[in-house]
Amino acid sequence: TLLYTPSVYEHQLQSNSRFVNVGWIWDKTIPDPRYVSTMPVQWDDVYKTIESLNGGEQKLKVGLLNFNSTEFGSWTQLLPESEFSIIRLEHANESITWQTLYPEWIDEEEETEIPSCPSLPEPNFPRGTHFDVIAVKLPCTRVGGWSRDVARLHLQLSAAKLAVTAARGNRGVHVMFVTECFPLPNLFSCKNLKKHEGNAWLYKPDSKALKEKLRLPIGSCELAVPLKAKCKLITISAVFNVSA
Repeated sequence: TLLYTPSVYEHQLQSNSRFVNVGWIWDKTIPDPRYVSTMPVQWDDVYKTIESLNGGEQKLKVGLLNFNSTEFGSWTQLLPESEFSIIRLEHANESITWQTLYPEWIDEEEETEIPSCPSLPEPNFPRGTHFDVIAVKLPCTRVGGWSRDVARLHLQLSAAKLAVTAARGNRGVHVMFVTECFPLPNLFSCKNLKKHEGNAWLYKPDSKALKEKLRLPIGSCELAVPLKAKCKLITISAVFNVSA
């Protein structure tokens, strides 16, 4: 097998119309360790979960999030008739920790300050792009507190947003997670799990229900609004309603 340098491989991918937006896949030479999953992908399991989609024709529009360049090549070999897009996602600021999103203690003496959560970068893909499948590789450390992971949460929130905004009409979109750890049930419930093979989890989420969930605060950092601040919010809201 001939091994290509990234620049040569990138040129070959761009010359084929089935590959979309892959030119920046090697932009970051040093990956963020918080987002890296070292788990080997079991491609047989991945194939089993999606082989029956689209009537078994396998001509799918697939959005890939958090897969490396080698895994990208494996996807194209697995589904040679499908069209692939790499979804870009800027990583969360390192200052954002789980304690930032879910503080254990809230200062109730802050009577007028309106609490807010830090923002996480949005997934970046061309407007008007639609997918049949959004595939995401999730990190999982398998150590204590593995579920309290900002990068893992960020990737799953991004997948949920993509499922809402990039679905093809009323058909909805399937979301596949490749991970050793159970995906977040608050976003992707068991009733929407269509197939599970090894480390591959395939969901068909309800886009309306998912949209409602995404309107909620990202964490408890925004749940407790002091009374005076709440009155202030109500007053501002009333002014805007009258103006409208």
